[in-house]
Amino acid sequence: MTTPSAILPLHVDSTMLSTFRSCPQKFYNEFVLGLRPSSISVDLHAGAAFSGTLESFYKEFWTNNLTVPAAMARAHRTFTGLWGDFVPIKDTPKTFDRMWGAFEDYVHTYPPRTDHIQPFFVDGKPTFEFSFTVPLDDQSFPRHPSGDPFVYVGRADLLGQYQGRPIIRDEKTSGRLDSNWAEKWDLRAQFLGYVWSARQAGLDINTVAVRGVIITKTMIRQVEAIKVYSDYLLNLWYQQLRRDLWRLRRCWDDQFFDYNLGESCTQYGSCIFMPLCQSPHPENWYSNFEVRRWNPLDRNPTDPIQSSTSPAANPVSAGSAEPSSPANVIEVPH
Repeated sequence: MTTPSAILPLHVDSTMLSTFRSCPQKFYNEFVLGLRPSSISVDLHAGAAFSGTLESFYKEFWTNNLTVPAAMARAHRTFTGLWGDFVPIKDTPKTFDRMWGAFEDYVHTYPPRTDHIQPFFVDGKPTFEFSFTVPLDDQSFPRHPSGDPFVYVGRADLLGQYQGRPIIRDEKTSGRLDSNWAEKWDLRAQFLGYVWSARQAGLDINTVAVRGVIITKTMIRQVEAIKVYSDYLLNLWYQQLRRDLWRLRRCWDDQFFDYNLGESCTQYGSCIFMPLCQSPHPENWYSNFEVRRWNPLDRNPTDPIQSSTSPAANPVSAGSAEPSSPANVIEVPH
């Protein structure tokens, strides 16, 4: 492989920023060069299939007024299409059958008509998946080398209503339930960013419902945590975002992305880029990877095939945004 082009993304999301905070060099390899292993991540694939199927089910139930069994039947076709011929290369409970079983269990646990979190209605129409693009044109923020402001983007599984107020709901599929599962989201930048972005679009919101879908080989379990984020935490998130982007811009200008040289190298196993960091000639390892650019507005940001088969989103607010914006993007103008 020839050396891939170094492209500093204009659009940034919580995953990219989390990687940058953990290890700027990993951010460089993954998001600037676009290097990825040839195999598809089972976690990304299974999670995207689950969320796409859930959105399809809700549309059939709420928009097309189908019964739950009829909506489930159509959702199964969606799930089959999103899963495709994918076969995990590692031993995992996230198989086709177990993920569909998890979906059935989810609908049984949270029946759409009596679910305490209902869709949010705009002009009489229910909303489902929530996407956003927010230009960071505050003068205290750095500019992208192109001269344009960086754009903060993301997508959550549902914009809903809870106890008469707007709420964002997001599903997390996992192979285990940690003892501190509910506390993991107390300072989660991803959800703070969701709330902040929704506020930029004029929504009076401060709450995220996190639903855990736990899939093991012997058990499927549904758990939920309702998190309220204070104005103090939202401001803290915003200031940290500004500092992170200034650091990112300095790394780009210096043409040197710092190395963690610590726990990030071995967290969750070994970092896939360790051979590059250990070599004086990292380009010799590029042939072990493919170049697949992260598209933060796709349901599966590294799998264009699965993303292209995702069901179309329902509008929340009209707008056009890059990259590959779905129809329900909330775009905050300059």
